[in-house]
Amino acid sequence: MSDGPHRSLPMRKAWKDVAERSDKRAFASEEVSEAIVVALEQDCRQELSSPFLDAAWRIFNDPEPSLFMVQIAPQLEALRQAAGSGLGRVVLEEAIQVAERGKTGRAGLVEAMTNALADRAAKGARQIEEHYCRKSTAPRARHVRARIEEAIQGAQVAGLVRRVLHVESAPAPRVTMQQGLDDGVKF
Repeated sequence: MSDGPHRSLPMRKAWKDVAERSDKRAFASEEVSEAIVVALEQDCRQELSSPFLDAAWRIFNDPEPSLFMVQIAPQLEALRQAAGSGLGRVVLEEAIQVAERGKTGRAGLVEAMTNALADRAAKGARQIEEHYCRKSTAPRARHVRARIEEAIQGAQVAGLVRRVLHVESAPAPRVTMQQGLDDGVKF
């Protein structure tokens, strides 16, 4: 007897926790949202290099004023090697798109990072759903996907983006664990 399909999920432990919480009705949507933020933060730590983020930050926050609109997309293109693959590449692609729309400064990079993390969260939801389709039943997979999508809407991704980009120094959220019977299920 298995403890659930989340055990054999070929993803990082934090994403396995997202799958487990979304599969079990005892966890509220807010608790699944917390787990998603923790999983995204783990992905950022693993896949985004500091030199890449620092270089992107410098490009977006160029303090030199100009009379003409300086195109920063070519400067961002030069960061392809530093971005690596995975989440770094997605952040770079989003940053280029944001820059081509004319958005610069802190708001531009925050928007690019927010879009990239939303993309990563959706990718995680699809991967979990596919795994549940293979290892469990289709209705259960749809239920898990629906719970994850609902939790993504409530996730505090903006706070995570500000922490990753060092815009604010708020402490990282931790997944809350129930300690005893008195904690119980939230109503």
